[in-house]
Amino acid sequence: MEGSAEEIARRHEIRRFLMARRAAISPASAGLPGGSRRRTPGLRREEVAALAGVGVTWYTWFEQGRDIRLSPPTLSRIARALRLTPSDQAYLFALAGLPADADAPDPDGAGQALQRAVDGFTAGPALLLDPSWNVMAYNRLADLIFEFDAVKGPFACNHLWRLFMDPARREKYVDYEKVAEISVGILRQVHGRMLQDPFLDNLIRDLCDGSEVFRRHWDRQVTTLIHTIEIAMKLPGRGVVRFTSVRLRPVGGDGLLLLLPPADEATPRAMQSLDRCSDPMPR
Repeated sequence: MEGSAEEIARRHEIRRFLMARRAAISPASAGLPGGSRRRTPGLRREEVAALAGVGVTWYTWFEQGRDIRLSPPTLSRIARALRLTPSDQAYLFALAGLPADADAPDPDGAGQALQRAVDGFTAGPALLLDPSWNVMAYNRLADLIFEFDAVKGPFACNHLWRLFMDPARREKYVDYEKVAEISVGILRQVHGRMLQDPFLDNLIRDLCDGSEVFRRHWDRQVTTLIHTIEIAMKLPGRGVVRFTSVRLRPVGGDGLLLLLPPADEATPRAMQSLDRCSDPMPR
C-alpha cells in the first residue's frame, strides 16, 4: 500500500470502519433476504455496492483501502447504504479527505428546511435533486404527477432514468424530444464535473444500453446550460398543463431545487383539482 504514513493510516481506518458498519446492518433491515448460508453477519460487499449504486469492484477496492478516485456524491450514497448517522458520515468524509457533502441529509438543519420549502410550494410540482438527478425530496403534486414509487430498481429514484426508461413517464410530455434533448445536454455538463463517478457512469451506461433516444442525444456530444423552459404535460382527465421549469441551487450545495409553477391560466385549476384527489395519476 503506497502513500505517506498518514494516508496509509487513513485507508486502514476506512477499511475497519466500513467493515464494522457493514457487519452491523442485518439483511432484513435493508430489505434483503437473509438466507441460511451467510458466513458473516451483516451485508455482503456486493449488497452494499448495489444499495449505493456503485460497482462491486470499486466498492471492494474502496473498503480494502486502495487509492481510488472518490467524489462527495458517491461517498454520500455509500453512507446512506450503510445507514450512517450524520456524525458517522462526517467521520467517513474526514477519513476520505473530502469536505462534508453539502447534499448530505441533515435532519436537524438544512435538510428539513429544504423539505419544508418543497412541501410549501403548492402551485405545482417541486423536487429536490442531487447532482446525479436522484430525487431527494418532493411535494405532493410532484408525487401525484411523476409517481415516484411506480417502478423499482437501482435507478428507480433517478429523475433522468425515469424520463427515458419509463414509458408511462415519457407519454406525459407533449414535446418529449425537446425535453429529452435539453435533459441530456444538462447531464453532459454534470458529467464533466463528475468524471469517473461510479453511480453516474453506471447510469449513463444503462441509459445508453436501454434507450435509443438517450444514446442518440448522448452521442451528439452537445451540452446545455441550465435555463428556464416551458414544459407541457398531458394529465389524464385534466388535459394539457403547462409549467415554467425554474431551477435553483440551494446555498452551499451542488443539488438542484426544481420548481414547476403554472405557465398558463388553466394549469392552476388543474393543480387544484389534482391536489384534491388522493390517488396517483392512472398509468
